[in-house]
Amino acid sequence: MLALLTVASCKEKANKEDFSKVKGNYFSIQQFALDQWNNFSGPACGILKTVRKDGGKTDSSYTNSDSLDWAPIFKTFFETDISDRKYLGDYKFTQFDDNADGTHNFFYEATDDDLFTQKLLITIDQQTSKVRGIYIETLKKGFIKGETIRKLYYSPYHTIQISTDEQSTFGSKSFSVEQYDFLM
Repeated sequence: MLALLTVASCKEKANKEDFSKVKGNYFSIQQFALDQWNNFSGPACGILKTVRKDGGKTDSSYTNSDSLDWAPIFKTFFETDISDRKYLGDYKFTQFDDNADGTHNFFYEATDDDLFTQKLLITIDQQTSKVRGIYIETLKKGFIKGETIRKLYYSPYHTIQISTDEQSTFGSKSFSVEQYDFLM
């Protein structure tokens, strides 16, 4: 078993292209969150928090933007940031317009299954050039813990959703969805 693990962990990585002369980087979730915080800070607004676990057990509560504990939400999104220059070349970038819903779309897809952030989709309104939504998929693999897939969605001043699907190496599975709906 030890020999098998050693061989599996020594898989050869492809040589990365040299991006040292390229200026810029990929989209920054951290910078976007800071911009949103600065643009939307102001009077407190109501928020409906809904948490669903496994077999449909649901818990809802009302809070507001001043009393909500933002740290774990920001942390979850910040962990997906791919703006560090070390990620240049690790994502396939495509851009497309969706005229049916009037959006420009920017899509980053990981070229390696070992990258934490697997997908990032940014949807921008064609008329206003404002972000309508951000969708992110992450994948975390571990020998004991198994596989954790997270799907994150943010629609500015409308909805934040974090779904977590965990599959243990030894068979147990859990699923949860945290959703924050802004009450305007």
